Parts: sequence; structure tokens; C-alpha cells
Amino acid sequence: MLNWLLTIWDSLRTSLWLIPSGLSAVGIGIATTLLWVDAGNGFEDQAHWWINSGDGEDARNLISTLLSAIITMASMAFSVTVVAITLAANSYGSRLIRIFRSDLRTQIVLGIFSMTIMYNVIVLRSIHGNAPMPQVPHASVTVGTVLSLICVLALIAFIQGVARLVVADEVVRRVRRELHNAVEDLPKLDGRPPEHVPPDLPPDFDEKAERIELPYGGYVQAIDYDDILEWTEKRNVIARLDFRAGDFIVNGDKRVLVYPPTGDPMKVRKEIGEFIVSGDERTPTQDLEFPIRHLVEVALRALSPGINDPFTATVVVDRLRAGLSEVMGRCLPAETVRDRAGRVRIYRQVTTYEGIFDAAFHQIRQAASTHPAVLIHMLEAIRRLAEHIRLEEQRDGLLRHAHLIKAAAERDVAEPADRNDVEHSFLKAIEACEKARAEAAAASEHPQERQHDQGQHG
Repeated sequence: MLNWLLTIWDSLRTSLWLIPSGLSAVGIGIATTLLWVDAGNGFEDQAHWWINSGDGEDARNLISTLLSAIITMASMAFSVTVVAITLAANSYGSRLIRIFRSDLRTQIVLGIFSMTIMYNVIVLRSIHGNAPMPQVPHASVTVGTVLSLICVLALIAFIQGVARLVVADEVVRRVRRELHNAVEDLPKLDGRPPEHVPPDLPPDFDEKAERIELPYGGYVQAIDYDDILEWTEKRNVIARLDFRAGDFIVNGDKRVLVYPPTGDPMKVRKEIGEFIVSGDERTPTQDLEFPIRHLVEVALRALSPGINDPFTATVVVDRLRAGLSEVMGRCLPAETVRDRAGRVRIYRQVTTYEGIFDAAFHQIRQAASTHPAVLIHMLEAIRRLAEHIRLEEQRDGLLRHAHLIKAAAERDVAEPADRNDVEHSFLKAIEACEKARAEAAAASEHPQERQHDQGQHG
């Protein structure tokens, strides 16, 4: 249930209608309240300079003029938003539009315009042109004027925000922040690194397991493992899920295996389907590679022949290094889920460090094979990432990509001097990885001395 709610929340926070709709309702409520107050508190004379004055005709002309001006500004703001989204789709990829939609400043500004329009419409229809001064809702007209002035200031802030939002560095920073938020949900890799335990499925699992068809299609957005665990305990079965969040599934795919067979696959299909959330697009709810692929997409667009912007690609590599360094200090989900008695109930596909490195480096290396500056920057990133190595799997993954980058340079870089520079960066990256390996080995051999030293420095 929690994962389902998180998926719904991600859809709402990346929409452009939630906050404007809510503020529109607030505008209607404020207008109704102030008109009710004005109905019992007429103003025969004006005690304050800032309170609206004049008869019904004056008030009606003022609100009508303000309403027309706000609608014009709102139209311009919505037009600028559409233009910014179009530019983002062309420059950074259509999948990055969600970053623009989730911008809180844009949502609030559009909401302020919608609220002011709704407010002024309600107030305008309540003002009679021939009403004498005491019958004019002066407080309502005054608040409408204040809201209109706020809209002017909001438009200025909105233009400033959009001007910054289309800059490549800002786009990369926002995607990197989404990766940071996803990594924060993972537990820290403290103490002794966890040992990888291979799945110990029953020997006849593949032969006798009941293959369950998935009831829905689309991208898997979230899987409620807690509910699946409870379900397996009640039925005393073992379940294997041959997919994970981010995978594309088709209605009818037999990617859930249940052992021993229940004898009622259609009922199991319906029950299992309630624990899987799928949709038309991927979300970062449980998919750690989702924001990484968004960062990579920006780099691929920058390295395309039509744009040819290696500087943006190096910015992406920097942000990827920051995100990967955080990932390397976190525990990734285990391949198995155990019940309260310690029995394995669920076998699942999970994100691995190797898979994360592949998602971060593969496509950028392939696109940048003729750009030695980007390749050197990637090797420098690997050298710096070596400082955060905690597990053998992490070191092996970084070494593998360092060798792949070197091979790409030897194959596609024509200038010998550039190849020498890549070779030099490669050797430094290898040296850093081997140094991290030696330090890890020394720490494992003398854990007590290391703890004592940490206590002394603490």
C-alpha cells in the first residue's frame, strides 16, 4: 500500500494541475468569505488610504481591468511554460519533461494566477454598476487589487526561474537531486560489508513451480514486497519474481513462479496483481537506475552530432560521480526476502552495483568514443570513485569500465597524443582502485586497530 501511495504521489507532484487547482479553490473560498464579510460591514467612509473607495461603477471597472490584465499575464506564463517544455524535450529528451513539471516555483506561480482569476471573477459578478458606495464590497475589491500586484511580482520570479531552468547545468543538477533522494532511502553500508549469499532454490523449482501470468502490462513502478511476503507465509509457498521495478511487462507474461503449486493459478494471478503497481512510464519510486538514465540521456543528447557539446557531457559525468559515490556507501536490496522465522520466501531481481555502473557509463562511453576529453574525464571520475570503494563488487565494476574506456580510446581516438593522455588517466584510475583494494584488505586484517584509531581521532 505504501509503495502504491508513493507512486501516486510521484504522479501528483510532477503534474501541473494539482497546485493550480488547489489554489483556484482557495481563491473561490477567499472571495466567498470576504463577500460575506462585506455584506454585513458597509463602508460609509474610508478610514484607511489602502481601502478601496468609489461607487459600484468604479469598483466594477477596476476589477474588470485587473481581471483582463491577469488573464493576459497568465496566458503569457502558460505560453512560456509550453515553450520551455518544448525546448527541454528537443535539447534534453522528452523524458526529462517531468523535471520541468515538478518544479515547485512554476506550479506555485501558475496557481497564483489561477487563484487570482477565480477570485476576481467571483468578486466581479457580485458588484453592481449602479451600487452606491456603502453597498460596494470594498474589502473584496482591495484584496483583489493586492492579489493582482502579487501576480506581477510572481511573473517576474517566474521568468527568472524559467530562464534558469533551461540551462543545461541546472537541468543536470535537478536530475542529480532526484538521484540523491532515491539513494537516501537506502540503508547505510556501515560496519562489515554484507556477504553475498547466492539463492538456494529447491532443486526441482524450475520443473514444478507454478508459472503465474501477470494481469497487467506496462512499466513496473513499484512492488509491495511486504504484502507478497505476508501472502507467501499464509500459503506456505516460495515466490520468485523474474522482474523488478523499471522493467516492462506484458499482460500474460509468466514471470511469477510459485513453489509448490497452489492448484489455482487464476486466483494467484489476481492476488499477486494487487501487489504490483504498473503504469505507462517509469518512476523513481523503487527504480534506482531511473534518475541515472535521465542523467545519461542529457549526456547522449549533448554528444550527438547535431549538438556536439562535450562540456555538458563532462558536467553529467561530475554529477554521476557524486551520485555513484553516495550509492557505494549504501546497502542495495538483497536478492532474497525472509519471513520472521528466517525462511526465504521471495527470490527477486534487484539492482546491483555492476548494473548501476553499467547504466551510468556504458552509453556515455559509446557516444564519447571519439571525444578524448570526455573519456579522460570519465577515467578521472573512476579514479575519484575509488576512494569510496567498500566492496569487491564495486572495485571490479569500476576496473571493468576503466578497461572498456581505454579500449574505446585505442579503437576510435585518432591522435596518438590523445591516446597517451587517455592511457595516463587509465593508469591512475587502476592505481587508485588497487590502492583501495589494499586498504580494504589491511582494514579487514586489523579491524581492532582500525576501530582503536577511529576512537582516538574521534
